Amino acid sequence: MASTDEVLERVSLFAGVKPRDLKKLSKDAHEVSFAAGTTLTQDDGFGSTFFVVVEGKVEIEVHGRPVRTVGPGEFFGEMALIDRDTRSATATAVTPTRCLVFSRPVFRPFAHNHPEVAWALLELMVARVREVESRSDAE
Repeated sequence: MASTDEVLERVSLFAGVKPRDLKKLSKDAHEVSFAAGTTLTQDDGFGSTFFVVVEGKVEIEVHGRPVRTVGPGEFFGEMALIDRDTRSATATAVTPTRCLVFSRPVFRPFAHNHPEVAWALLELMVARVREVESRSDAE
């Protein structure tokens, strides 16, 4: 089984981060296992954690509509950590799932100290806005 820092090395969000910095971040991760069918985040619920999927699949729904499925090396929950607002999506484990979970007090300072991570998050947010806009245009 891969170590926590090895898992983080495979996450696109952390592509430009030095291995020693990922090793430090990995020490603040909590590995949590979820049974299939478990709700990990709830739309409009308070968000204080960010998830990186280690194993399994998680379905992301917005307003009850499936928008994507995330698997190993992918992440979710970052938006509530950025704006300190409620969650915008519900995340449910489709299969038995293991995640690395980071709290706001861990992840926010890390992003502040690693502009490459902040920039990757910005690019992700832009991509999601464009996706929503293109769906709106199609309806």
